[in-house]
Formats: sequence, C-alpha cells, structure tokens
Amino acid sequence: MYKECRFSNMKSSVYQLPESKEIFIQAAKAVKYWLENIQQMQKQGIGLYIYSNTKGSGKTRLVCSMANEMIEKHQKSVKFTTSLKILDEIKSTWGERGKNAENKLISDLTYADILIIDDFGAESGKDWINEKFYGIINGRYVDKKTTIFTSNYPISRLKYDDRITNRILERSLEIPFPEESVREHIADAMKQELIKKIQGGENGKQA
Repeated sequence: MYKECRFSNMKSSVYQLPESKEIFIQAAKAVKYWLENIQQMQKQGIGLYIYSNTKGSGKTRLVCSMANEMIEKHQKSVKFTTSLKILDEIKSTWGERGKNAENKLISDLTYADILIIDDFGAESGKDWINEKFYGIINGRYVDKKTTIFTSNYPISRLKYDDRITNRILERSLEIPFPEESVREHIADAMKQELIKKIQGGENGKQA
C-alpha cells in the first residue's frame, strides 16, 4: 500500500485546516533533520515518536515513507510492525511453539537495526504487556538501537509504567502531528468522483 510513498512527496496541501498545515510543516522539518543526520541519530540511539489523537492523520504513511527512504538512500535495515501485531505474535508462541519461539521473536525485535512500531499504546496496559514491551524497549535502549513510534497519545499519556515511558522519552524526538483526518478527505474525494461518473454515465457523459 505504501510502496511508492516517499518523504519527499508528502505535502501540507493534503490538509484543509491552516493549523494542520503548520503543524505538518514543523513536523516535516524535524523529520527531514533526523533523516539528514541519520548516522548521528543511530549512533546516539535517537528515534522519533510521532503522535496525533486523530486516526487517519497520515502518521503511518509518514513512517512508511521514511522507511522506504532509509532503505533506498541510506541502505538501512528497517523492520515495521504494529504494537498489536507484536502482542499477537507473542501470544501465538504460547503453547506448542514454546518459550524458545517467544524468545526469538523478542530478540528479533530487540536487535533490529531500525524498528518502527505503529499504533503504539493502542493495546490495554496489562501487566504481561508491560513486561513484554519493557523487555523489547529496554534492550533497544541499552544497545542504543533506533526506534520510531507512531501513537494516538503523547508519551505522557501512555498506559505503561515509568520504566518504559522514561526510556522512550530519553531516546525519542517527540513530534506532534495534525489533528485532521487525511483519510476522510481521500475517501470523500473518491466518493464524489464516483458519484460524478455514475451521474454522467460510464464515460462521464450524460446518458
């Protein structure tokens, strides 16, 4: 879905509200700086934490665009997943697959060169979830591995204990994203285009 997306072709014009355009421009400046200094960012283990309470605001498209650019321009190894996918994969190891399968999964996430976790904080804050994420995030913190998060919450509102949030806060540039759904605009435009075609006949002409 995001194969052709690049950071360079993301535009503020997709947002309709002036404040959204300004927030996007400031976010884009921060991301551009991070990408241009990616070697130093990796050396320090500094990642990004991009948040917006509004679903469909473009956070996932942004980080996927960044991933494509990091792979193509900087020859980086990037692993992308969602927080819910991580937990589903962990739960799938319980039972027949055994502890070794879970340990390998967590190890793969812990030692990935660059890890993108989409929709972080979407899951409930149960004790076992805290422990699993602490294992991954602390391991990456210790080894200064770069992690990029998207979330519907600022770091201060995450439902995790301080061991997790403090490590994310220390090693992440926290970036607010527009509170406007681009996905809704795209859906509306597609519907309007379809309506025009229906009203105008198959070729866009009146029947």
